[in-house]
Amino acid sequence: MKSNGKKVISLEGALSYWGFRLKQRIGQGRFGTCYEISGNSGNYVLKLYHANDVKRRKEKLVWEGKWLKMVDHPAIPEVIADFDQDGFYGLILEKMTGNDLEALIDSDHEFKKEEIIAILTQLIEIVDYLYGLKISHRDLKVSNILWTGSKLALIDFGSARFIPQFNKRFNPDFWGIGDVFMRLSAMCHEIMPSSDDFLIDQLRLNDNEKIVLKRMLYIETPYQNINELKHDFNAAFLNNNLI
Repeated sequence: MKSNGKKVISLEGALSYWGFRLKQRIGQGRFGTCYEISGNSGNYVLKLYHANDVKRRKEKLVWEGKWLKMVDHPAIPEVIADFDQDGFYGLILEKMTGNDLEALIDSDHEFKKEEIIAILTQLIEIVDYLYGLKISHRDLKVSNILWTGSKLALIDFGSARFIPQFNKRFNPDFWGIGDVFMRLSAMCHEIMPSSDDFLIDQLRLNDNEKIVLKRMLYIETPYQNINELKHDFNAAFLNNNLI
């Protein structure tokens, strides 16, 4: 097939050249679209960047692959290959298991408080690991977190940066952790108040738990480092101790 005198190669054709087969579209974000693809060794995810973004900001898009190649963690997808073929550019990634939390919320999944604490505990551990590498994810939200019911995976590093590059007065990761907690709490009868109001002070949490949540969301004195946040979260939610 030709268009304006130039040969147009389909995504299926470009993938077949690499030994992969297109299965289905998974979702779309600001800078790209994700597809499930299959190869001889199993199923993978192709994150394909939008053509206009590749033309305008390819030098920035390549950083997502660089961040992921710095990481070696079971909850973060491994880069299988950089995909650059016939005008298509993206990443072939390990396919992580689980449903994204946003999909679970949209399906009216009822979260237990114990489950929310497990999710937040694992999320904080992953952020702590990334901070050891001086990486800030900067886009922690329910659509970027997969959950199997026992294990969490963190995806989409397109907004990641080195830690010194963000405003020290505001940490997007700490705020994101707090926002994830609030989104999940809205689906938890153990935490959600019986009224229609959804204020932190009305949640069925003890005072220490509320303080941790308010500090993550910059309502009270914010956390200055991940160790302080992790200590207080564990003390309040896991050990039920004073902080």
